[in-house]
Amino acid sequence: MPNSPTTADPPAIEGLDVKVVFIYYFACVTAITCLSLSQICHWSLLSPLPYRWGLTVGAIAAYWNHTQVLAVAPLQLSRLEAWLKDKGYQITAIEENLTIYCSPQGWQRGAVTIRQLQQNLAEDRL
Repeated sequence: MPNSPTTADPPAIEGLDVKVVFIYYFACVTAITCLSLSQICHWSLLSPLPYRWGLTVGAIAAYWNHTQVLAVAPLQLSRLEAWLKDKGYQITAIEENLTIYCSPQGWQRGAVTIRQLQQNLAEDRL
């Protein structure tokens, strides 16, 4: 299987654990949503309605704000770097075995870009 290196385990992410970040965003967005909806819709915080909506919105927000890592075979690095440069990405940090690119358009493109890269690498079209 020529593209198996893209499914290899990526290097560990330094700093906060991904699960901690997920729980942090989930809890914060859930609390903000519950409090906001209770004030806007005049719902009591003793009612289950603000919590149902809060849990739903919190889960969606936490899912969309997650970390993804793409491991690439060394032979594909030059094509990957050219693709990222073509899309406007810039290197923000270089460490021992890790290069971090940042999109000029912010958080909106991150997960979509990873999916596009995974598809292109799987099809070997990059």
